[in-house]
Amino acid sequence: MSSRPLSLALAVVAALALTACGGDPEPSPTSPAPAASASASSSPSASPSAAAADEKLYVALGDSLAAGYQPGGAELRETAYPALTARRLGSEGAGLTVENLGCSGETTTSLLEGGKCDYDEGSQVEQAEALLKARAGEVGLVTIDIGGNDLLRCVRAGADIDTACVAKGVDTVEKNLPTILERLRAAAGEGVPVLVLGYYNPWVAAKALDQPVKGVDAAATAYTRLSSVIEDSATDAGATFVGLDEAFATHDTTPTTINGRTVPENAARVCTLTNICTAGDIHLTDEGAATVARVLAQAATAAGVSSGG
Repeated sequence: MSSRPLSLALAVVAALALTACGGDPEPSPTSPAPAASASASSSPSASPSAAAADEKLYVALGDSLAAGYQPGGAELRETAYPALTARRLGSEGAGLTVENLGCSGETTTSLLEGGKCDYDEGSQVEQAEALLKARAGEVGLVTIDIGGNDLLRCVRAGADIDTACVAKGVDTVEKNLPTILERLRAAAGEGVPVLVLGYYNPWVAAKALDQPVKGVDAAATAYTRLSSVIEDSATDAGATFVGLDEAFATHDTTPTTINGRTVPENAARVCTLTNICTAGDIHLTDEGAATVARVLAQAATAAGVSSGG
């Protein structure tokens, strides 16, 4: 937590839109627009890059978490969790070349239909399908995080969360996500792990910091439901759900001291692994991105990626 006081009422508009990346901003005149075609390290790829002969392809889909969004609008893909996951797996003997298709602000609807970032194939899922089919037999891993931004519009000025909107947003994820995952599972082919990342819950920080946020209890309930929807959709599609509750200590309320203040462990963890307590932004810090990469790499290893997958 920052040593200066945090006005969470100001921060929640950007930070509590929902879970890990519900605060993805709409493009602004001062924010760089997504490139239509570039390397995976800087923007959504519209065409596959050549992988080393002894490496498998890792296709990463998602929103601003995958894209490496940072407070202020920059996207640092080289230090985003897909790149860090590949490095971890590489150190264990699983060489992977990353194609990061992540798009800041992407929702389940735009991932299916396009319109948020530019892709040669039209939408992020269509781009992934084309890439996976073109590189059949060379793919080692697919990961995705999506769903948080479906609730972005539910945060109103003045730290007010529209709870009816939140419920509708989760319904949208429940409708769209099974289709997304079934299409990815089919395009990846048998034997390729498809890992579906869950989100962390920033509302624990809001409650711990004693700042009034209207609708925060209902929003926390919606987080639980969103997690269930993501997990159920992954299971039904034959993919693997990778939760972040343990890494973010979501259910641990043990008192912890951070910067001279006692807060529950889950709030302290959110303050450390995201920028919410220093910049009012829920996107991952470097430590947070490394934490997510560790969790994903462990799940990929369990799925056989590091043993020749």
